[in-house]
Amino acid sequence: MIIERLTFQAKYGAGDALVQVLKEAMTLGINAEVNGRILTDVTGPMFRVILEVEHADIRGFADFESRAPAEEYGTAEFQEWFAKMLPLVDRGERELLQTVGE
Repeated sequence: MIIERLTFQAKYGAGDALVQVLKEAMTLGINAEVNGRILTDVTGPMFRVILEVEHADIRGFADFESRAPAEEYGTAEFQEWFAKMLPLVDRGERELLQTVGE
């Protein structure tokens, strides 16, 4: 299994709003097809919000990545959602983690 971890540093006071916007993302198009969860870091830098998405394997992730630009990112629905998220975030990063022992 591949876990895609998107870590966002929310702007001061925007953590709760970012959580709500990410919850909304879980219902959009391709994002609705994958298992995901939203986490907040209670010990690290303030206002860090993490979205973890599970993919069956690296091929499944690659398939998702190849479909997303054409099937989702260019849609009006995605662009409207992204416009809500963008002003809430200072920065972000992405990791692809492979589970061990499965």
